[in-house]
Amino acid sequence: DIITYSTERIRKGVGSNSQILVCDSSATDGNKYDDNTISFVLACSDLTSDLETGDDKAQFMLPFAFELTSITANVGTAPTGADINIQVQEDGSDILSGVGITIDVTETSSTTSASPPSISDSTLALNSIISVDLDQIGSTNTGKGLLVNLIGYRIV
Repeated sequence: DIITYSTERIRKGVGSNSQILVCDSSATDGNKYDDNTISFVLACSDLTSDLETGDDKAQFMLPFAFELTSITANVGTAPTGADINIQVQEDGSDILSGVGITIDVTETSSTTSASPPSISDSTLALNSIISVDLDQIGSTNTGKGLLVNLIGYRIV
């Protein structure tokens, strides 16, 4: 708990995990707990070329420890003939169970997938290398313009 002040002292209880305390002039005591959700958006291709299967289509180093709470992907052009399957790794180890993220045939987002991704390793370390592998890209027509969204909060 913390003590804050308006016209008198006010006890403010602790917030929930991942929340941060921010100033808010509309709050009685001038502050409130707020959601600390952030995301990393990884461009895994350009917007017009056919996707190609393979490892390390995008890579970056995490600038801080990160708790992954959700992961999604979207394409500008939907695949036909077969789904798009995407695996995400931390330092070479899969962080998603099974096939990873799926974008279903004729869909442009994983949020409507019949098989939502299952996160098996949600706590990602400072300076770890996050990489994206494309295991399947469609068959009749491949997808185009792939973005992967890692959603969560900074671990402090």
